[in-house]
Amino acid sequence: MFKSALLIGIRSLLKNKLHSTINLSGFAIGITCSLLILAFVWDELHYDRFHPNDDRFYRLALHRSFPGRDVSFATTPFPAGPTLLQDIPEIDSYCRLFTPFSSPPRVRIGDIEFYETNRLAADSTFFRLFGVQLKEGDPRNALKDPNSVVLTESTSKKYFGDQVAVGKMIKVGDSTLYRVTGIAEDVPHRSHLEFDLLFSLRSFPGAHDGTFWGSYQCLNYFLLKPGVTPEQVKAKIPSVVKQYMGPQVESLLNITFDEYEAAGNRHNYVFQPIQSIHLESNFQNEIKPNGDKNYVYLFMVVSVLILCTACFNFVNLSTANSVKRGKEVAVRKVVGSSKLQLIIQFITESIVITLIAVVISCLLFIWLLPYFNQLAEKQIALTDFSLPNVAGLLLVFTVLLGTLSGLYPAFFISSFPTLKIFKGELKLSHKKWGFRNILVVAQFMVSIFLMAATLFIYRQMNFMMDKKLGFDKDQVLVIERSNQLGGSLRAFMDELQQVNGVEKASASFHVPGRQMSGGSFHAQGVSATERYLFTAIYADYDFADTYGIKVREGRFFSKEMASDTAAVLVNQATVDMVGWDNPLEQKILPTAGTLQRIIGVVDDFHFASLHEKVGPLVVFGISPQQLATLSPNLVSVRIGSGASTKATVQSIEATWSKWMQGSPIQYSFLDQEFNALYQNEERISRVFSTFSILAICIALIGVVGLSTYIANQRTREIGIRKVLGSSASGILVLLSKDFVQLLIAANILALPLAWLALSKWLEQYPYQTSLTIWLFPAIGIVFSFFIVLTTCLVTYRKAQMNPSKAIRYE
Repeated sequence: MFKSALLIGIRSLLKNKLHSTINLSGFAIGITCSLLILAFVWDELHYDRFHPNDDRFYRLALHRSFPGRDVSFATTPFPAGPTLLQDIPEIDSYCRLFTPFSSPPRVRIGDIEFYETNRLAADSTFFRLFGVQLKEGDPRNALKDPNSVVLTESTSKKYFGDQVAVGKMIKVGDSTLYRVTGIAEDVPHRSHLEFDLLFSLRSFPGAHDGTFWGSYQCLNYFLLKPGVTPEQVKAKIPSVVKQYMGPQVESLLNITFDEYEAAGNRHNYVFQPIQSIHLESNFQNEIKPNGDKNYVYLFMVVSVLILCTACFNFVNLSTANSVKRGKEVAVRKVVGSSKLQLIIQFITESIVITLIAVVISCLLFIWLLPYFNQLAEKQIALTDFSLPNVAGLLLVFTVLLGTLSGLYPAFFISSFPTLKIFKGELKLSHKKWGFRNILVVAQFMVSIFLMAATLFIYRQMNFMMDKKLGFDKDQVLVIERSNQLGGSLRAFMDELQQVNGVEKASASFHVPGRQMSGGSFHAQGVSATERYLFTAIYADYDFADTYGIKVREGRFFSKEMASDTAAVLVNQATVDMVGWDNPLEQKILPTAGTLQRIIGVVDDFHFASLHEKVGPLVVFGISPQQLATLSPNLVSVRIGSGASTKATVQSIEATWSKWMQGSPIQYSFLDQEFNALYQNEERISRVFSTFSILAICIALIGVVGLSTYIANQRTREIGIRKVLGSSASGILVLLSKDFVQLLIAANILALPLAWLALSKWLEQYPYQTSLTIWLFPAIGIVFSFFIVLTTCLVTYRKAQMNPSKAIRYE
């Protein structure tokens, strides 16, 4: 019976070519979109699945409370790893990671120089705990000794070609030699880790042997013993922290640890499962930007909505086309076919269409995957998926989707009354709120919702990229590695300011938009238990002029004031946090620092991305005399608004080459760096808008099919109306009227839902675009215009038909 139903189904598809083409194209586009989105979701959900024992492998993170402010850190103190292993028996082992060197180090191989951004230092247990495979070298000893380094395969090939790299020496910085002790595979792209060089932690004694619990610069990873839960270990951490941090607090602040905590200083250490980090951890000091589980959930919903839209199309078009097959159904009933046989027949046809659509979708998926990778900035490969598993899932998916999509049309068709069919009285119901129209409304709602979401995601991204930051980021070029100039830095800066087109230049350790250092301070005149968290900028005296930062009270650093070496500026957020009425001449004592006098207050400016509110900031000055001894690693150059950027950059390059012969300049433009902070939103916006357009296309395909059917069904009526004097435009209005009513209903239902969903989504941003009310009806009007226009274009030929032909139409 199934074979017979299959053959009849295929013949039916070939007989109704237009209907089959419309049905297949909408279905195939919908399934392809869903497959691509699900591939994106799968990729996001499969980060860090390559580590051994990942079910008991965790990273230690810290939720730190300061008076008036809470901050979450991915990094924790250097002594946490060895101390917790020593004092908590439920821990099996640990590994610490941190980013060495304040800026990308220069690596010299013979006469060739490289500057490596992706570098880490790790304990010798790295290759035991992490799933990164060592291709050459001993995994137990590769990171055991000082001045040893492991290269990734691609880095080894870049440095040494096809030569054996293990045992060779590389020079890092000015003079330090490191021995290559291993070659590791390139870190899988689905990892929260990222490195090209992995140094032994013992190469940095200050980090390896650090004992201070008040600094958070290290990523601590722990492997728990089998059967141990993270809650068991977490419960023991507070007593360990008190035992080791307590004496340090008493020594620095002259208060007990209990008094310190009572003042609002809390340390809540948590264990993050290694597989959850990518989607559930956007803390300070992450190795690289992580994903966002909310976007993953959003794309899962979009995938389902697009698939539902395609299914609604199929159900509507199949139901509409079923009237054409009325006589076929009647004949089958007369010759003995039961209702169950007819249902099986039409469900089989539905499964056949679905199978063909799935095959087409798989071919489209394979063809479009490289383009989708570019769009979504992914590296998804077909080899990532298990072919037998995918084939099995697609088979189940085909049967389920085909059955569900064909269920209503099958019952609808099999219920045709035989007598009415032979009398030619069978017509498709035009109830205003029949099942078919409800599906059309749902389809329109999905499209309207996606249009609104796409528009406001795009607006939020543009808002963040265009918002005034409190300083001028345009036309600022940032030169890297200026610390290599050493004692010549001041002379280089003087010459740089003479370059035609250079308006101002400043040396610093930090620039807005990049990761900054920080700490806590005690405010003089406030209780000794009160410690305030701040972000620090160390910059020379031209920093404010170079960046256009406004001083609202007091003054900036002055070369004429020798006492400014013990002075700082704070921003307004710092003043508000402490509660100073008169911040000028107040004094602060940073942890492990000296007393600093406040000489000015700057306006709040966004030194980080707009994902965070402007926090407390302290600006420490670098005097002209200190430039040579401190050697800041960054020089910011403001190019004049009327100057030729290209010519000025060439002059800057020439000046650098004069002072640093043989060492190429490395620079970037600050506005581009700031825009890169929002690359996740930009990527999501691109992907979302693409699939929203495709969802609208699916809806339009459905409208084409339904409009064609309705026009055909009402051809005689159109002929009679034209004989009675109706114009072509009047006919178009008549045929579009039902769609207009459905569009009104869809807009009334979808737009409030879109407003509520987008309001909730925007809550995650401290700085938000406005949900401009008039844009919502505008979205509905634009969508409705395209639907009505499509309807009119499809039915125009019927409206122009000769009445005599129309009346004789079968």
